[in-house]
Amino acid sequence: MKNKLKHIFLLMMLVCVGLLYNSFCEVCYGEPKRNKVLPINVAGIELEVELATTFEEQGLGLMYRDKLEENGGMLFVYPRENFLSFWMKNTRIPLSIAFIKADGRIIQIESMKPYSLDTHVSKENARYALEMNEGWFRKRNVNEGDIVRIPPALFEKGKIEN
Repeated sequence: MKNKLKHIFLLMMLVCVGLLYNSFCEVCYGEPKRNKVLPINVAGIELEVELATTFEEQGLGLMYRDKLEENGGMLFVYPRENFLSFWMKNTRIPLSIAFIKADGRIIQIESMKPYSLDTHVSKENARYALEMNEGWFRKRNVNEGDIVRIPPALFEKGKIEN
């Protein structure tokens, strides 16, 4: 009986290790899982961007991606304004980032190089960060002071703290 339990335990451990390995490989080597999508308006331009609202989603961001659609991006949403800091470790594609106040005003836009460990810190407290393909903001004449409109539905109960 003891031997049988030992074999069952080992089998369960192998299954768990296999599941963890498959999840890790999917993130690192496959096409990463896409986050929920939200329609937003950036200085009059309608977009649908992925959302990063949890610690895990924000930590992963756009890492391990080989490409981003022309108007694709990721909106990082935080519970309250704070100094925000980003880097490009394990991020393969060049990006531009806009730091955004709670009222939707863009306060800073920066370029970020793939795989760089340089930190990009908001110059003042921000509630959101929007990552897009490198040069996206410049090509569309989106500047500091422009407004990003985020649907109020994002702040409904259970989605994100307001």
